[in-house]
Amino acid sequence: MNNSLIKEINQIKNQMGLVIEQQDPIENIIGLRVMVYYNLHKHTFSVTYNGIVILYADYVKLRDVEFRVRKGGNEKVRQEMRKNVHAFVIGNLIDYCEFPCATMPPETNNNIITYNPYKYDSFVRKDTEEPIFSANEIDMINTKNKIFHINEITI
Repeated sequence: MNNSLIKEINQIKNQMGLVIEQQDPIENIIGLRVMVYYNLHKHTFSVTYNGIVILYADYVKLRDVEFRVRKGGNEKVRQEMRKNVHAFVIGNLIDYCEFPCATMPPETNNNIITYNPYKYDSFVRKDTEEPIFSANEIDMINTKNKIFHINEITI
């Protein structure tokens, strides 16, 4: 469906009181400050902007990165033994490959970051289990282990 048809349908639904009018789609998302999480249902990354999922991607590259884990969500996972969305990677979007990505970028280095809500309270370096909260740049690659490769770590 093209954007004008979607707009028209949403206007009709809005006039009928069925939905709240949605914002226009974002044309250029490169450079936006986004929040990314691993989508357990789609098995790929969900990229959000202003609380709205703007794309699903198998590869995401971010700059000026912050790793954030919501304490309440982490506690709930441990209590219920059931995962929920509470861990995010936040940064300025500089590149991506939408899901499904036909040409996955190669893994870049050994600086791997991981998060396991049953073991950790924050994202950690996989090799040392040292907590990490920020980085200059990150490559998020949707491989079997949902690998996050860090370039130029800052703590």
